[in-house]
Amino acid sequence: MQIKNIAISAAVGAVLGAGLILYATTRTEPGTRVDLSGAAVVTRIQELGRLETASFTIEKIIEAGKDGNAFQKLLFGDKLLLVAHGEVVAGIDLSKVTVNDVRVEGSTLRVTLPKPEVLHVRLDSEKTRVFDRKQGLLARADKDLESEARLAAEQSIKAAACDSRVLDIASENATKQLRALFTALGFITVIIDIPPAQC
Repeated sequence: MQIKNIAISAAVGAVLGAGLILYATTRTEPGTRVDLSGAAVVTRIQELGRLETASFTIEKIIEAGKDGNAFQKLLFGDKLLLVAHGEVVAGIDLSKVTVNDVRVEGSTLRVTLPKPEVLHVRLDSEKTRVFDRKQGLLARADKDLESEARLAAEQSIKAAACDSRVLDIASENATKQLRALFTALGFITVIIDIPPAQC
């Protein structure tokens, strides 16, 4: 098994950050007062929903099939190699933020966010393919074998992303993006607390 291409989407994070600032600044007209109360801040955060802040693209080779000795494999074996190309996206579900997680003191904002999590794991159907399949002389094709290999690929790809600190990166990027957002809204000091998480 191998990790062929691990790519952290820093560019996506930068675009998201800019988008969040634009979102904040376009919600108010020039000269109007922005509501910076705790309840208003919670509403702004919850509106962002599931904030995707880290993305990994990984390729793995998965072997799946029936075990047995050489004779059993010759007659009844069914084995395949799957080249799986997938993406792992991590971030924070901001809809979980409550009033108790937000404290406003003048121009200082302190927000405690939920733990980062893997939001989804996707296999690219166009790039994921069966590279090789060998069947025994008397074997019946297992119609579920490829599905099982794809499931194993998703689990393996997620584990590889976790080993590469995808949740830590998601936390770091979320902190940068939300600090930029609330600074644009008028807070001078923005403190973002995110508890550590494990996959």
